[in-house]
Amino acid sequence: MPYLKIETNQSLDEAVVQALLKKSSLFTATLLNKPEKWIMVSIYQGVAMMFDGSAEPAAYVELKSISLTPEPCAALSKSLCEFLNAELGVSPERAYVEFWNINGKMFGWNGGTF
Repeated sequence: MPYLKIETNQSLDEAVVQALLKKSSLFTATLLNKPEKWIMVSIYQGVAMMFDGSAEPAAYVELKSISLTPEPCAALSKSLCEFLNAELGVSPERAYVEFWNINGKMFGWNGGTF
């Protein structure tokens, strides 16, 4: 049930958003070693966002997953920041990444929980 949410202050056209959604879904599945079937991704573009007093490209990312432990988060952050840089031109120092460990019993899907 991993969920990747990307917010950026950049305005992207619809074709770019759709391509980025596909790339982000596959990237997240690979990153977490999970089937893409379970990955959900959303992109919020054109968000009013300022970082360090500047409106240069920036991003805020949330990665939620069941049983996400703190140990891999530094490596996950590095990979996510590299992805944002490659795909959106957001420098790693202009992105925050928030990790959420989700209790499967507190997350619903298909009329039940995980």
